[in-house]
Amino acid sequence: MTNTEYTGVAKALHWMMALIVIVAWIVGYYSSTLPLSQKIETGSVTLHKAIATVTLFLLAARILWRLSHRTPEAPSTMSKRAQVAARAGHLLLYLCMFSLPLSGWAWTSAAGFTVPVAGLFLLPPIAATNASVAATLGAVHMTLAYTTAALVAGHILMAFKHHFVDRDGVLISMMPKTSRRSRN
Repeated sequence: MTNTEYTGVAKALHWMMALIVIVAWIVGYYSSTLPLSQKIETGSVTLHKAIATVTLFLLAARILWRLSHRTPEAPSTMSKRAQVAARAGHLLLYLCMFSLPLSGWAWTSAAGFTVPVAGLFLLPPIAATNASVAATLGAVHMTLAYTTAALVAGHILMAFKHHFVDRDGVLISMMPKTSRRSRN
């Protein structure tokens, strides 16, 4: 029997991360357009950090789950080259989803600020306070943010390609059961 669908846990982790990554990106982008006084007044940076840091914990859960549960097999119509590209794209996305909040954590630490996790607790600093290091880490974080956005957009476009062009069930395999139309 072939494995054609992700597990319920894999789907839940995927969609939670998708929501959190997109919301954190939007809040982070909005915050980056504000002067420091407005960032503090609106709490936009704190909100961004509180949301974005959750991705580190969800990503750890995703990786552990993925290591212990097989992913569905690629459709037989998918070329070996496309399968390699899909694996590379997923790997890059995982690397960015890890590096982005980690760079934000390091940037915030180097800038001398705290890093909240969902408003529940603070992460310990991972870099000594240093303005020049903070500036470099800020640039790294911004580059990773736009790289991650591009990878997420590509991921979404490829999911739509699988669904609307290839019609191979790849997108359906990651959808919650409640969102599916019956297949009579």
